Amino acid sequence: MLSSYDRRRFNEIVSGLLSEDPSFATRQHTPRRDLPRRPLVAVLLWVSMPFLIALGGWTGFLVAVVAFGYAVHLWTRGNPSPHPHHNHP
Repeated sequence: MLSSYDRRRFNEIVSGLLSEDPSFATRQHTPRRDLPRRPLVAVLLWVSMPFLIALGGWTGFLVAVVAFGYAVHLWTRGNPSPHPHHNHP
């Protein structure tokens, strides 16, 4: 938690940035387009499994099983919103 001095100083810095560079506000409020990381990682894990098994033998098979479990976990969790809403006062 920021102290009142730090919050005031932060607000002064932001105000200065907005007045010196109006395009800063536009860039900051433009929604970013992020890649869906979790599904992408899950697919990469699934694609790597045959190579792990072929090149790693039993150890590769065990790593592939762990990779499969983690890939399922990532895939089923879905893609979280980039800006989660917190219920802090």
